[in-house]
Amino acid sequence: MSCCEHGPKIEAGQILNPDCFPPPNELVCIQVPKVFDQVALRECITKSEKIRKCGPESHGPMPGPMPIDFEGVTDFDIVEVKVVSKTDSLTRPGFKKLKLFVKLGYKIHYSIGDRHEKEYDEAVFNLTVNEIYCPSCSAQIGVIKAKECPEEHGHHKDKDKTLDVDGTLIKVEALAEAFNDAVHPETGILTFDIGAFFIVKCECIVQLLIPAYGYCPVPPEQVNPAVQNCRTFNDRRKTPFPTNFFPNQKWNPLDRNE
Repeated sequence: MSCCEHGPKIEAGQILNPDCFPPPNELVCIQVPKVFDQVALRECITKSEKIRKCGPESHGPMPGPMPIDFEGVTDFDIVEVKVVSKTDSLTRPGFKKLKLFVKLGYKIHYSIGDRHEKEYDEAVFNLTVNEIYCPSCSAQIGVIKAKECPEEHGHHKDKDKTLDVDGTLIKVEALAEAFNDAVHPETGILTFDIGAFFIVKCECIVQLLIPAYGYCPVPPEQVNPAVQNCRTFNDRRKTPFPTNFFPNQKWNPLDRNE
């Protein structure tokens, strides 16, 4: 028995049987950052760091030389992105050459004797994008907020993006890994390579008209163990899970059945 006889299952994910879906029931105008072009590139740098002889909780140097074992690098994160330069192409309108400053933060894990330590460090990558389609966005966007978010004070909310004066967004995504590590036993200097794969995107906030099936359905409620308090609230027959998580749709007179 095919899924078409029971109707499609509407949820986020891949469409396994697109023929089972009916035509969309509305056209929606959404405002999103559209990716105009993207470029993939790789870069590798070598880092040399002096391993501390004192841990964060120790009160003095380690007594005598202790073996240092490198355990790995974790928690790679894009800390900062800057557009150093943006040059227009002389032959292809809308195309540009970019020079980017990208800073990755990470944690170095190692052990001195039987004590495990970690240190925070950063690596700088200077990337050159030879050609990317990045047209200027003429419309600037201002948003009135009902309440400022606390994290916007003193914290860079979109640290993986940089907004240029022409309204374009240069976005950088990265996957990084450390390898070829070596520790000098006498100096305590750790050297390792960081290889990173980058995807640089040129985005612009635009309005798109897309077909849609309405709002996403509310997911099924998770089954939790029975609790002693709030019995009326936890009784699903008396207090069913609400479905009005979204505002009402705008009424369209063309939808009225004559």
